[in-house]
Amino acid sequence: MLETIIVALAGWMLLAASAFRYRRDLGITAPGTIRLLRIAAAAALTLAFLRCGAPVSGERVVRFLGGGSIAAVIMVGTLSVAPMFILRPVVLILGMARALRPSKDEHRTASA
Repeated sequence: MLETIIVALAGWMLLAASAFRYRRDLGITAPGTIRLLRIAAAAALTLAFLRCGAPVSGERVVRFLGGGSIAAVIMVGTLSVAPMFILRPVVLILGMARALRPSKDEHRTASA
């Protein structure tokens, strides 16, 4: 159950970062980045459902709903108090991804 809560919390965090209210404050403007955050959030929530530690039955659904609900309450409470604190890892990961990806200008000058 703890694993379900942690993975669902990561999914809810990514989904919150893609919301207009928070992405404006985080400086996330690219449509591709927003789409990536939403896809990653859906993947994390799907992973939480598939790995919740029960055979495919009603128990799995109950565990997923319980863990997802606990994670959602934690996320909403944290976003109410300090939204930029909880969303800081998303900004750091996106910043590292931008630093690792070559820019279009560097690619043009290298091929010219």
